[in-house]
Formats: sequence, C-alpha cells, structure tokens
Amino acid sequence: MKFVAVVALALAATALVADAAPVKVPLNKLSHTVNQRLPREVRLQGALNSLRSSDADPVHSFENAQYFIDIQIGTPPQSFKVVPDTGSSNLWVPSKKCKFTQVSCDLHNKYDSKKSSTYVADGTEFKIQYGSGAAEGFMSKDTVSVGGITVTNQEFAEVTKEPGIAFLAAKFDGIAGLAFDTISVDKATPVFYNMMSQGKVDQNIFAFYLSEKMGADGELVFGGVDDSHYTGDFAWQELTNETYWEFGMDDLQIGGKSFDFCKDGCHAIADSGTSLIAGPTEIVQKINAAIGAEGILTTECKQMIEQYGPEIAKDIADKLDPKQTCTDIGLCKSNGGECGVCELIIAGVDKLLGNNRTIQAVEKAVEKVCSSLPSPAGESTVDCDKVDSMPDIDLVLGGKKFTLTAKDYVLEISEEGQSTCLSGFIGLDLPPQVGPGFFIAGDVFMRKYYTAFDFDNKRVGFALAA
Repeated sequence: MKFVAVVALALAATALVADAAPVKVPLNKLSHTVNQRLPREVRLQGALNSLRSSDADPVHSFENAQYFIDIQIGTPPQSFKVVPDTGSSNLWVPSKKCKFTQVSCDLHNKYDSKKSSTYVADGTEFKIQYGSGAAEGFMSKDTVSVGGITVTNQEFAEVTKEPGIAFLAAKFDGIAGLAFDTISVDKATPVFYNMMSQGKVDQNIFAFYLSEKMGADGELVFGGVDDSHYTGDFAWQELTNETYWEFGMDDLQIGGKSFDFCKDGCHAIADSGTSLIAGPTEIVQKINAAIGAEGILTTECKQMIEQYGPEIAKDIADKLDPKQTCTDIGLCKSNGGECGVCELIIAGVDKLLGNNRTIQAVEKAVEKVCSSLPSPAGESTVDCDKVDSMPDIDLVLGGKKFTLTAKDYVLEISEEGQSTCLSGFIGLDLPPQVGPGFFIAGDVFMRKYYTAFDFDNKRVGFALAA
C-alpha cells in the first residue's frame, strides 16, 4: 500500500508539473494597424488635430497595436480577440450593455454577464484614456481562459463607451494588459498576476515571439520561454521602474555612429502593444532625416503643390482668403484633411512672404513650408526603392548593440493597390516628469529580438529571434 501511495503521489506531482509547463498561445498579426486601416482623409485630419493640440500623447495607444490573441471569459466561455499589451495593465472587452449609440460595439464581440454562471458583479466605474478617446465602463469579475490556462475571479472592465471613431476599424475586441499592477486602473489585478498567484504557471515569465521565420504570425508563451524561438543567450536588462517594463538605454546610433542622443540619460519600455519604435520627436526627426523619411503632412503638401501649385501660388500672390483658395481648387468639398492641409500651407506661406508677393517668392516659400511641416501623428514614408541603402540603427542596451537593418525598421503596407513604405520610428514627447530620452521599443524591435518578461527577477531579456 505504501508503494502504491508513493507511486500515486509521484504521478500526481508529475501531472502538476505537466499542467504547469509553458503554455503557447498563437499570436495573430493584423495586416494593418488601426491607424493604417483608416481612410487617408481621416489620417490626414488626425495629423492636423495632433499638430494643433498642446496635449502630450499618452505612452500607449491601441491605434498602433498589430497582434491579438483569443481568450474566453465566463461559463460557458464567451470568446474575444484582445491585444496582449505590456504597455498597460487592465483587461477590458466590450459589454452587452454598450449604449445603442456606440456603433463600434456592434462590430465587436460583447460580454453578456447574464449568460455566465461564474459572473460576479462589481460595478466600480472604469475609464482609461487613449490617444483617440477614452474607454469607459464598469468593473466585473469572472473566469478567464488564455490558451488553456484558466484563472478565477479575474477583474476586468465591461466597456460601454469605446475609445473614439478609430475603434470602428479595430479588428480586435479589447486589451489584455501585461504591465505591473501599479498602473492598473481601479487597482484591478492583471491576468498574469492571477496566473502566478493561482499556481497556473511553473515560472513567472512570459515571452513574445513575433518573427515570421517559422511561417506563423507569432507566439506568446506563459510560464517560461520557447528555446526553439531564439539563438544565443538572453541579454537581460534590469528594470528601472515597476510600472511599464522599463529599463535603461545607453545610446541610439545611426550607421554605427553616436550622436549623443542619450547624453542626459535614456530609458525605454518593451511594449507589445505598439507596432513601432517611439522616441523624443527631436531625435526621431534626425533618424527619419537620415533614412530619408518624410512626414505624412510633408508628403501631402508636396503632392498638393505638384497638382495645384500654379493656382495656389497665384491666389497667395493676390492675397486671397486661404479657405476660398482651397475651396476653389476643390479641396474643401468634405472640409476634411486635404482642406486643412491646404489652409495650413497657405497660412505658413503667408507668414514667410511679407510684402514680396511675386510668383517666384511664393513658390520658394511653399517649398520651405512643405519641408518644415512636422509629422505629429507619427506616420512618415520612405522610398521603397532605397531601403537597401538606408543605414543600420543600433539600440545600445547594457553595453550591447542591438542592430536593426532597414529591412527590420521599414514597414511595407499595401493600400489601394499600391505599396507604401513607412518608417518604423515615430516621435513621442512626454511630460518632463517622465524623464529625458524616453523610448518605446515596440514590435519593430521585438520582431528582431525574442523578448522575455521575468516577473520574479524584475528584468526583460532580449535574444536574437530564430
């Protein structure tokens, strides 16, 4: 009987270990981010709105998310597509109680508490701010399953007001935050915390594989790492802050040269919820200049002048009203982005000209205005034919260079039957209290380097993706 008992205990222990083995969750990649999916007019208007706003952009914005996973909430399970986001901490999905005026709710899966036997009411007000607007609703609790891992009494938000018109274009339903509970709205416990506390993972580590080398979109592993997804050793970065997964950054180099971008210090976060690499606008402008990238407003300005240059130049020389000029050439039919860019050009030229209103002076001023327009919405284009001649960009972390070639940081997307190449770098200026040199290492970086998030040792590890 003793022998049987020992064998039984051994088998039980083996079963526990097996149950706690790393769980692999398929990642699904979107062909376009929400921003890229929006019509050109809407993106132009967004760029203009950002230019006119004095508010700093939030650290995280769902509009640039590119990967989602499938999860289930409730008993029986209700399925949702959510962005696994290391740049935020809350889990939220649309609610069946969404207001009828919220058109985007009808385009997404909605949680119905009446259909779940494990639902627990909470009711605490929930609100989280994004670049395009706020997601609002209330807190609830229920069973949540991710890739076969099931946690109980998981706090999550039922969203009844979704974040802006941009969410209409989102191909996912919500967000699953994987950052620290210190930045969780309503102090809600993040999903991974419950995986750890309820003994659902063997190691308190999760890892992202975003490379497409193995023929799939990617993989998120809970409870460890997948050795087949990387080569060499991890270069571990100790966390400098337990809010986001934040670490120190030594430098950012262009073509192997340092430009003292980090002379006053730099830090970065590894963020699975954004497709790009974000950094201080002043630095990103220099990076984009080095790779020949132009902001969306500059590109639109040049195209507009190429098409309507003589008419615009003549009207400016004759001191006609900007709105009238733009209306006359047919750019203000919808009073949208093209109209706003046109008025912006004329207003900028008018300031430069003074009393010299010759056609030659106007043309010179127009060229200067187009070249000086910032790219507040972050979208910058490059010439697809010049990718091979663009310089490498190195992020230096812990004394080690992590190199990105142009093929790593240039994103090619198809739009209206044509290919457009976008720079993988966007400008993001944050309040002074955040500190100098703040960068977001998003999917552009995480695709090249397999990324592990080690909760117990408070560190992030990078290894070359296999």
